[in-house]
This record gives sequence, C-alpha cells and structure tokens, in this order.
Amino acid sequence: MHRTDREITDFEQLKTIIENGEIINTAIMDSPAPYVVPTNYAYEFDGRRLTLYLHGAARGKKWALIANDPNVSFSIVSDAHLEPDAHTMYYESILGTGNAILMTDQESKEHALRLLLKKELGHFDGPLDPDDLAHVGIIKINVATYTGKQHNAAH
Repeated sequence: MHRTDREITDFEQLKTIIENGEIINTAIMDSPAPYVVPTNYAYEFDGRRLTLYLHGAARGKKWALIANDPNVSFSIVSDAHLEPDAHTMYYESILGTGNAILMTDQESKEHALRLLLKKELGHFDGPLDPDDLAHVGIIKINVATYTGKQHNAAH
C-alpha cells in the first residue's frame, strides 16, 4: 500500500467497514479486461477468516465467467462523503481477493440468503420460499486477502 499512513490494521475497524458497507464491487476475470459487478452482499467471519456471499441469477455472464475462472477481487466502500472545505473525499474501504464458488445446494443457499436478509433488514426469521431458493444464484467468496484503507481528517 502506497499510503501506509491510511492503512487500517485494527480488525474491529475492518469488521465495522464490512458491516456498514452497502455495495461490493466484484471484479471477475474476463478478456480483455476484468468484468466488474456491483451487488449487495452478506458476510461472516470465522476468527479473522472472511467469507462473502453475493446473490443474483444462476446464469448469465457473471455466472459463466466465475465457472471459467473463480479468481476474483473486490472492493467495499463505507462512509464515503465529500469534505468540501478540504476539497477531498473521505472514506473507509476494504480491498481483497478470493476464490468464488457457485453454490448449488439448497441448505448453503438458504444460509447465505438469511445472512443477506439479516444484513439488509436487520433481522430475518421467517420462512424462505423453496421455489425462490431453487432459482436464486448464490456466489460464495472465500476471501484470501483483504486490507483496509481510510482517508479522514486525521489521515
């Protein structure tokens, strides 16, 4: 990282950025350039190991590209806002890489959808329609690396 003074190393702060972010931009391998897709997301931690979940159609370009090459990179931005007096943009962000898996089993898809609904709604305890589960595409990203960066009045 070029601006090491802006690097975020505190694990709790990294988790907060991931919790507060609304959109993940996922870069999928394509030729001649990466294919970047913005989506909402869910996440879970096992210790410091991060897993991300995206949803969408279980077909199409995104699905086909991941089936061909599961290597992805991603960015999540939180608390981005223009600071007019400083003539700059303040933000907190996470950049990372990982391996994407196209999930097909119903139990894993239901787990991911419940995480997505909990992140978006704050809670979700209701039933999920089996037909919806059958048709939704879930992409699980086993994150290999992630780093945080911030720009604020102190950095």
